[in-house]
Amino acid sequence: MRWVGILVVGNEILEGLVLDTNSHWVINRLKALNLRVKERITVRDAVEEIALGIKRLLSDGCGLVITIGGLGPTHDDMTLRGVAEALGLPMELDEEALEMVSKRYRELYSMGIVESDEITEARRKMAVLPKGARPLENLVGGAPGVLLEVDVGMIVSLPGVPEEMKWIFENRLIPLLGGGEEAILSERMVSLPIRDETILSPIIDEVMRSIQNIYLKSMVKPYGDPSIRIWITATGGSKEEAEDKIERAIELLTRLLERHGEWAPHS
Repeated sequence: MRWVGILVVGNEILEGLVLDTNSHWVINRLKALNLRVKERITVRDAVEEIALGIKRLLSDGCGLVITIGGLGPTHDDMTLRGVAEALGLPMELDEEALEMVSKRYRELYSMGIVESDEITEARRKMAVLPKGARPLENLVGGAPGVLLEVDVGMIVSLPGVPEEMKWIFENRLIPLLGGGEEAILSERMVSLPIRDETILSPIIDEVMRSIQNIYLKSMVKPYGDPSIRIWITATGGSKEEAEDKIERAIELLTRLLERHGEWAPHS
């Protein structure tokens, strides 16, 4: 399994002006591809902060790093410069990206959405990429996504506008991640009528060792609440296979809890 790191870029998120729903969507979409997020970092619109975030995710073993935000035409869109600085790469005009931007603004102009199809310096900026990167077409907005292969995997930069981010992810990124062979994901929440989470830790470990491609997470309520919820996720080659793993996990949980003199779980 390849670990994923997510770098969210934007002052507006750290200032509490905008709620980060993008990474929530990406994380859930990645689960369907049997990819798990190891870390999510949010940084300000600053080249040095973006570069530090990229370096950390790569050094922590993330073979796929996804950045979200900061690809537009304005002065504070600095993500690609941060990626370049992290890897010691120069920035250069990419002709394929420039053609994508030019084509898109011709389309927007013909639809009456923008007043001109001229490639201004601000629009040209969206085609300046780290050396060796390649653009990912964006048919919703102006800025292409960007993919850069590195020694340990790849860095993918997506726009922060949700509709653009989702379109590039679904239509350009998934085929590169082997989206045609997705593992099917199933999830379920069960409630355990016990109070002490410490009882669960060795039991959860044993269930995860016993059943392949399954994950259990205890969701503790305030101290003294008479129940603890367990979030169970499983992947398989089909929905039936994934669901069967969840059923087996619940059965094993039940047996182990009974062995410890605890109640069995309820869905």
